[in-house]
Amino acid sequence: MDNNRRFLKKSLMLISIIWLALIVRIPGLPFTSQDYNAFVSRWFETIKTGGGFSALKNAMGDYTQPYLYLLTLGTYTNINTLFYVKMLSFIFEIMAATFIMKIVNMKYKNEKLGYLAFGLLLFIPTVIFNGSVWAQCDIIFTSFVIGSIYYILIKKPITSLIFYGIALSFKLQAIFLLPLFGILLFKNRIKIYHFFIIPLAYLILSVPSLIVGRSLSDILLTYVNQSGEYTNLTYNAPSIYQWFPSNLFSDTTMAGYIGILLTLIVVIVILYVSVRYTKVIKYENIIELALLFTLIIPFLLPRMHERYFFMADVISILYAFYYPKKFYVAIIIPLASLICYFPFLYNTGTNYLFVPSIMLFIVIVDLLYSFRLHLMIERN
Repeated sequence: MDNNRRFLKKSLMLISIIWLALIVRIPGLPFTSQDYNAFVSRWFETIKTGGGFSALKNAMGDYTQPYLYLLTLGTYTNINTLFYVKMLSFIFEIMAATFIMKIVNMKYKNEKLGYLAFGLLLFIPTVIFNGSVWAQCDIIFTSFVIGSIYYILIKKPITSLIFYGIALSFKLQAIFLLPLFGILLFKNRIKIYHFFIIPLAYLILSVPSLIVGRSLSDILLTYVNQSGEYTNLTYNAPSIYQWFPSNLFSDTTMAGYIGILLTLIVVIVILYVSVRYTKVIKYENIIELALLFTLIIPFLLPRMHERYFFMADVISILYAFYYPKKFYVAIIIPLASLICYFPFLYNTGTNYLFVPSIMLFIVIVDLLYSFRLHLMIERN
């Protein structure tokens, strides 16, 4: 009887949070962004008029197959397209919030803090704007990333890599977390053969499109084709490239290569010191490294969009719970990201975007200093 009452109480609490989160999203539901009008709605209509799943034999857009499958499912319903796309994101927001709650409960064994974490994820400004306003799908791959972190924490590496493989099958930006798995490999938390799960997940999720006639080469080259679409050093991203005038680099290709090299060096240094000085990879280490990589990599890499910090926005919530004295990190990171959403959504101009980039730089310095302190404690 007590178990039933506990289950009912938990269900009512979570349903109440979800209902409130849905109410908050209602004002943004009618909004249509340039991305939705130019791409998503057209893909949806092409799939619908082309016969549903059979239409996937043709190339459309630059997204991978799993997201197109989700759009295709919507063509078999009478739900308004815009509402369907935004509610699709909301479903995965709930999934991400559930994993956030589980991870927080692992540390505190306190249901109230778990509910708080669940609710905070659903009310992060960029989570609200990304899905219910912009009609973007960054929460989909991010929810699988958070699931991957959860399963590595409970020592289920195979399930973790399955989730991570699914995340990478939705969006290439999930690769920002890949260095963490490299550290886990060196610390014997995962095995080298586990990495084969990642491409296997991508191939398995490609099967429906292969069955209806899409060529394997088209599917495999999706991310390669994406990499050639952008030439600017930044697309409203709060990155290091906001510090320099746009006309400073006559050759953005060379500047881009320098940025990639710098990013690689920083990642290798973090990898080395983590493997060298961390005796045992604990919960806190995994959360800290996850945030470092998902924040530093898009900050230093060229050609980044504002939405590429979305994963860091979400993981910052976990970091704040695992390092409560650093709660401000979970405020500053999403706020900096949100500021950078406005130029694209509301045509506010971009002259002020160096401000959020400075905000993130200060946070990164602070995180690296804390990381150093934690390593020193490990050595002692």
